[in-house]
Amino acid sequence: MYCLHLLRCPVCHMAMEREGATLRCAHSHTFDIAKEGYVNLLRKKLVGDTKEMVQARRSFLERGFYQPLADMLNTLVLVYLHDHASPINMLDAGCGEGYYLGRLQQSLQQQSCLLGFDVAKDAIRMAAKRYPAASFVVANLKERLVLADECIHVLLNIFAPRNPAEFARVIMQAGRLIVVIPGVEHMAQLRSTLPLLQIEENKQQHVVEQFTPYFTLLDVVPVSYELDLQGEEVQQLVMMTPNYWHLSDEARSAMNAIQALRTQIAFICLVFEKNAV
Repeated sequence: MYCLHLLRCPVCHMAMEREGATLRCAHSHTFDIAKEGYVNLLRKKLVGDTKEMVQARRSFLERGFYQPLADMLNTLVLVYLHDHASPINMLDAGCGEGYYLGRLQQSLQQQSCLLGFDVAKDAIRMAAKRYPAASFVVANLKERLVLADECIHVLLNIFAPRNPAEFARVIMQAGRLIVVIPGVEHMAQLRSTLPLLQIEENKQQHVVEQFTPYFTLLDVVPVSYELDLQGEEVQQLVMMTPNYWHLSDEARSAMNAIQALRTQIAFICLVFEKNAV
């Protein structure tokens, strides 16, 4: 665990030290480090993305379909890091199987501490095996984050639960928060073909309002393009999203019958700076 000094006990919020394959805090709360190198800091078992969803996401992302988004995130982070000396602490809050953190790691020239949190144990296990230079933690984003105060320079939140107050607590003064949400036209052609979940109306405005008490919006960066997908790739795109939980048997049959599809892909990157206290 390269970022151990940033972690805090989920029970008492004290710093932890490593003893062999265990993390222990001053109050003797202990947490085992898995053989893959990650640690589970959940206080109770929670349901996250299933193994099938995680595997579908990895297969889809490895084909480069969301590389334009990853490239934009790298650019936005590197612009911020240009004026900061190493080491840099970064958190991907809701990292899934680690794709975006892995892409960032490849582009960084300076020493950095890269952390990935996700509630899905299968996702964290896959991430830890693929990207051993980063530190991955099974953690609940909806509760107090298992991190020290003001220890993170850059926090990424990509299609994941948002916790504005806790993000503000752990991000340093003038630190960056980059939130990625789907654009209005995201998967438009696929949504017209299958009964998928719709994009929340005025989603961008609602997200900005969520963070306004703690952060100042610096930039809104759209990423939009079209994808030509074959049948299996369409299935992976649907399975890797919350739509997977809501598909009826009829909708699954319709999805499996699609041989090829051209669809719009649209993301919005919201770049925030933490407000001065």
